[in-house]
Amino acid sequence: MKAIVSGGCGFIGFNLCQTLMKNNWSQWTVCVVEDLSSGKKWNQVDGIKYYFQPLESIIDELVQNFQPDVIFHLAAVPRVTYSVEHPYETTQSNLISTLKLLEAVRKYKKHHTRIIFSSSSSVYGETKILPTSTSSSPNPQSPYALQKWQGEQWCKLYSQLYGLDTVCLRYFNIIGKHSYYGGPYSTVLSAWLYSLFIDPEQQPFLEGDGTQTRDFCGVENVVQANILAALYEHDKFQGEIFNIAQGQSHSLLECKDLLEKVSGKKLELEQRPARRGDVKHTLADIKSSKSILGYSPNTNFETQVTEMANWFKNEYRSN
Repeated sequence: MKAIVSGGCGFIGFNLCQTLMKNNWSQWTVCVVEDLSSGKKWNQVDGIKYYFQPLESIIDELVQNFQPDVIFHLAAVPRVTYSVEHPYETTQSNLISTLKLLEAVRKYKKHHTRIIFSSSSSVYGETKILPTSTSSSPNPQSPYALQKWQGEQWCKLYSQLYGLDTVCLRYFNIIGKHSYYGGPYSTVLSAWLYSLFIDPEQQPFLEGDGTQTRDFCGVENVVQANILAALYEHDKFQGEIFNIAQGQSHSLLECKDLLEKVSGKKLELEQRPARRGDVKHTLADIKSSKSILGYSPNTNFETQVTEMANWFKNEYRSN
């Protein structure tokens, strides 16, 4: 069996590729498309073929010649603030490239190919319904959120019109090893750990009052969800949506206290205004992910933060 991973040198993609090649997926042929706009070239896994170029420039040829059984579509620019400042450019990266991929599969696949689209909890916007289920009405409040929601709609439409097998995974706030500071999935934890262990001159800051809460999700859970979606055999997907999270939330002030405990250091935070386009609280309803996909997330937040801190302390690579 064959898999394409777009964005395979990024935070999620690298973790996914490591797991694919470790858990008896070595019998699969895996290739990565990576434009290195945010992924690290050193994030490569033995046994995988890499194409270092934009997805749009190679996906037609790759689908036609490689004929993948599954495409993990992770490539994106998932930064809310950046999308607010660069709506046109991020629409090209996050939406048009998704359409290009869907169209390539429609035109060039010779057999069944499943597309797993990486979406985001940001499509919900500011919701008063917590925990939030996938039946909640989307309310995107940033270009990034809108791009992801539209990507989901295009997946569903291609399933309805052309019979493509598509499924959408809405990730909540992802944390874990290989989450580099300043990267596209860089959370407040990444920024604070960078200041604690890598560059003490980098002033850590808090946007808002710190009472905002997040459903942080360990990257190992995101990897698990992608593999479960790939191996799902009961039927073809038709654009179904699943929340991928831990089903629990933690305030930023709680995160600050935990990082100080784990590191034995004090975080002196500069107070800044809340971000435009941000939301106050996130908490996912993951019942359907559990019942349909068999998703079973690790929910030990302190252990996840400790492992992430140890990676920053001992393995972080600056160049």
